[in-house]
Amino acid sequence: MKKSIILFAVALGMLTSCDPIKEDKDFDVTNITAEGLLNGAQFSQYADEACTTPKDNGNFIKFNCPNTSGVTIYYIKPDGNEAVLSAGKPAGVFNFVPMRGSDPNQTLYFRYINQNGEEVVAQKQFTVEVAADLAPEVKLLVSDDGKKTWKWNTNAPDGQVWGNMGDGGGNYNNRDFALKGSGKWWGVTSTEEFEGQAQHCADGYIGDHDMNATMVFNEDGTITCYDKDGNQIRKGNFKVTDWNPAAENGKIGVLHTDAGSILWPYQINWKDHNEDPKPTWFEIAYLSPSRLVLIYPDYGKWGADWQEATFWQFYSDTDIKGVLTDNDQATWTWDDDDAKPCWGNGGYGGLVYGGKSSLTGNSWWGVDTGSIDEQISNYGYGLADGKGATMTFTKDGLIKKSSGGNGSFTYDMSNKSDLGGYNEGKTWGRLKTEGDGILFPVRINTSAENKWPAASEFDIVYFDDDHVVLTYPNYPKGGDNASWMEGTFWRFKKQK
Repeated sequence: MKKSIILFAVALGMLTSCDPIKEDKDFDVTNITAEGLLNGAQFSQYADEACTTPKDNGNFIKFNCPNTSGVTIYYIKPDGNEAVLSAGKPAGVFNFVPMRGSDPNQTLYFRYINQNGEEVVAQKQFTVEVAADLAPEVKLLVSDDGKKTWKWNTNAPDGQVWGNMGDGGGNYNNRDFALKGSGKWWGVTSTEEFEGQAQHCADGYIGDHDMNATMVFNEDGTITCYDKDGNQIRKGNFKVTDWNPAAENGKIGVLHTDAGSILWPYQINWKDHNEDPKPTWFEIAYLSPSRLVLIYPDYGKWGADWQEATFWQFYSDTDIKGVLTDNDQATWTWDDDDAKPCWGNGGYGGLVYGGKSSLTGNSWWGVDTGSIDEQISNYGYGLADGKGATMTFTKDGLIKKSSGGNGSFTYDMSNKSDLGGYNEGKTWGRLKTEGDGILFPVRINTSAENKWPAASEFDIVYFDDDHVVLTYPNYPKGGDNASWMEGTFWRFKKQK
């Protein structure tokens, strides 16, 4: 197929209005050149899909290409692949929102296939609105998507999510406390235990004591709390000051909120101190893509001697991009720590709904890194993704493997239905890959002759800051040889 390309530059000041344009030209014998593809084309930008509010850098772009019977409009992603914005229409509206922090000046491409089979492509520059990159501490709280859900962290040390602690006689280490529980005295581990703490509960029980309550931080600086049924129960504002992520003998920052904005916002034993029950600032002891630990010392400051403080332990199971990339880039390898298998099979139901238990269990058979190379050879996989292999995920959505493989990834944390088609809604989300994908993405008990020997979409079973577990049903429901029984798992750990 012949292909010709030309740059077509149009000043933004000449963009036309939102008036509809009708074109009755006969296209039956039209063979357009690249030079003529956008002749007479009209573009206008808006703040809304209905094209009611014109905006010079709007992300909704209305177009009319009267020289064509249908044009494909696309842009080039960081991995070099095309992302189609509109196809098969000579006119319409598309929405183009570049990645946060991108250059607002973007190139879009317009492709048309002539009747003689020749492909012609023109390109045009647009200036569009791009969300500014967030401060690192804010991105950890709200994710690169601008909104992040936090829950009580029942995997905290001893499962204790709220309680009291001491400063260790001045030897307090915020990281050791957050991750190991050092200095912790007492805490609650369940909804039922919270219900025994009425003396601390200034607002009465409104649902934020439930282990399934949630707290959403938004990039607009708001916090909204919901009970287990999704009903809003609290709302307030937040900001972060004094950010110092390297600190280990104190706070790494301060979270300021309106009173009563977080889940169960009460300091412990406040009545004994004649203090306000709901602090408006909290020391940040630990903050990562998947963990948030807050502390409030009695009377608002640490004393010279042993002193009591209140702690809160939260986690997020929605920020897979933050975990995979550390909001920049991060390198992963096979996880066979403690002699557990890093690739193998198990009961799909147990794997996909196992949560943290699938990090170490719920498997039937598997191999560690000492045997993974043999499996790669057995399955005829062409890349050296075995022992010692790594894959690096970048904030631009790319995957780069030490074996030379390259690909890209996207995710959908709102999709909790399993790939097996059993729709119990209990997975953590979906990870999709293109190109060479993850390390050795081959499903177990398949071969190169099978139609789909490798997987490119995965159920996200579990992740924390240092681990990711993925699975795929060997025989999705409704397919040939459909079976609930078997699934393939992949276990990875972050390389330090």
